[in-house]
Amino acid sequence: MKKLLCCFLLCACIKTAFAQNPTPEQKLYYTCKVWGFAKYYHSRVSNCMVNWDSVLLHYLPLVDNAVTSNDLNDQLYDMLSAAGPMDLAVTPLPDTLPAELKRNRDFNWFNDPMIRTDVRVVLDTIKNNFRPHPGCWAMDNDYQNPNYYGWLVFPHDSLMINDNLATNYPDKWHRLLVTYKYWNIVNYFYPYTYVLDKPWDSTLYSCAGNIGNAANYDAFIKSFKKMTGSQKDAHVEGLTWTNYDLFPGFYTVPLALRFADNKYVVVKSGVNGVSVGDEIVSVNGLTSQQWEDSLSAYVSAGNPAVFRRFMCQYLIAGNYNQLASIVYKDSNGNNHTANQVMTTSQYDAFLSYYPNDTLANVSWTTLPCNAGYVNMGKLQPADVSNMYNGLNDKPAIIFDIRNYPNGTAWDIANLMYPGVREFAKGTVPDVTYPGTFYWYHDTLGVDNNPGAYTGKVIILFDQETQSQAEYSCMILSKMQNVVKVGSQTAGADGNVTFFRVSQDMHVGFTNLGIYYPNGDSTQRIGIVPDVVATPTQAGIRQGRDEVLEVAMNIACQAASVPKTNAGTAFLNAYPNPAADVIRIEAEGISSGTTSIVITDLAGRELADKVLQSNGSINTSMDIRSLAPGIYLLTTKTGEQTKTLKFVKQ
Repeated sequence: MKKLLCCFLLCACIKTAFAQNPTPEQKLYYTCKVWGFAKYYHSRVSNCMVNWDSVLLHYLPLVDNAVTSNDLNDQLYDMLSAAGPMDLAVTPLPDTLPAELKRNRDFNWFNDPMIRTDVRVVLDTIKNNFRPHPGCWAMDNDYQNPNYYGWLVFPHDSLMINDNLATNYPDKWHRLLVTYKYWNIVNYFYPYTYVLDKPWDSTLYSCAGNIGNAANYDAFIKSFKKMTGSQKDAHVEGLTWTNYDLFPGFYTVPLALRFADNKYVVVKSGVNGVSVGDEIVSVNGLTSQQWEDSLSAYVSAGNPAVFRRFMCQYLIAGNYNQLASIVYKDSNGNNHTANQVMTTSQYDAFLSYYPNDTLANVSWTTLPCNAGYVNMGKLQPADVSNMYNGLNDKPAIIFDIRNYPNGTAWDIANLMYPGVREFAKGTVPDVTYPGTFYWYHDTLGVDNNPGAYTGKVIILFDQETQSQAEYSCMILSKMQNVVKVGSQTAGADGNVTFFRVSQDMHVGFTNLGIYYPNGDSTQRIGIVPDVVATPTQAGIRQGRDEVLEVAMNIACQAASVPKTNAGTAFLNAYPNPAADVIRIEAEGISSGTTSIVITDLAGRELADKVLQSNGSINTSMDIRSLAPGIYLLTTKTGEQTKTLKFVKQ
């Protein structure tokens, strides 16, 4: 290719003066944007022909001293000049990507008034002559090198600083180097910047100054955690940590908590006087609400359910031997205080909790009503075939994914799917074209599977269900005759990228965008239940697994419906009694327009729904507006009518 040798000289005479002086935030913001863009798009910098980190460290003090807009632009221009000549493209760039695959490739900021014309021309020159190519900064992981983790690897950005930041606290310029490296990695390779509560640019604008001005390691970590917290991604939270007891701390009191009935409730206790079912009122003088308010800016959680899952840990966490003064409320409504030191590791087996002790260590078994039960957190790949051989004749199988599975959903689907089915699609970052992605489609199953499962499939999940667990829900949801039971999951699905800022600091994020085949996203939303079921404080105190109870009600309903011959119709509705939503199933009915009508016992129509049947129905109706009582549900397809009773709680 030809070299563009003098593009910078062409711009030297068109510097435009600006009356407004840049703020410190603007100086840091534009420097990061310009530096990061050249890092991935300039032909020499993207191939590591220039020590781009050293260039930034050289120009940051000069940018910091810039007073006027022209001063700032002079430094930006000189920094770009240090990249050397940009290769001049000889072929056109085919821009055929749909908008959803190039959300992170946004260069509208080139036209910001703060960017002087000559700098803008250089930026445009780089952009217009860029062609996709393998670069040196970001690479697909072949999983052969044990030093790299996750979907992508960053060979020159992990470590970002080869030092221990806690013991050798870096200067302002190296702290900004870390910030710029991290921010640009997320900016170009994170698939969910478009769903953030505030633009990623705004986070840079608000956080870079605080990180640069952080007086000590503690202040730096808090400022950095504000930046990661703004991503609202539970993977980010779990993968961002240091080797030191800073935030939230590696130790806890011997309690396990769950959020139920808008309270933090004890589900496991090793503290004298504190019982299962007691409510945590305050810790060290702050109420649970005050703790939530004080930590919310630092916790990267995409929805309230997973935020409170983290708070169940953070509320009682701290440093080793730190004293926690805990006020708790007992079953009689009386407050008590327990003073307990934090000596239990967050990773201690004591803290592991499963809502049904008798099933906590079961791989698979049979429950009452002849229902199958599979604990996905315990089922191993080698056990999948035996599990299905033992349960494939059951009228219902409950798959419990209130845990982290062992990668078994793929094998289960290939045994149980009736045929090949697409269950998800995802966006993959294109490392040859930073800021863009490409689609992949995930399918499972075998054609005309003679062993396909025909009974009821019930999937259990809650806020503990995250990442592969959520993907497993998506896989199992493509079975026949499925009901999803539980509450909002973590909303952090897809493979992750994990890398190191320094010897003592680790970061990461979700790297694949995950969607249903119709394009609906799971990020922050999680898996949506058909039947909402959550534990209550009373149920916890009584040792009940209320979510499993709902699943068992559905399973027993399925077991009570006799299998029918072809052409013989049956109608089923569950749960029964029902509170909010009732699901309606029918098989062996005529094809065509089907009307579903809910009436009271006097025959008054209270709700209706019309849909098209191809011989079966699987739908739901909202019954929250109905008063408690007994109702009739009737389906009519042509001349074929079926009616049953149900109870509204």
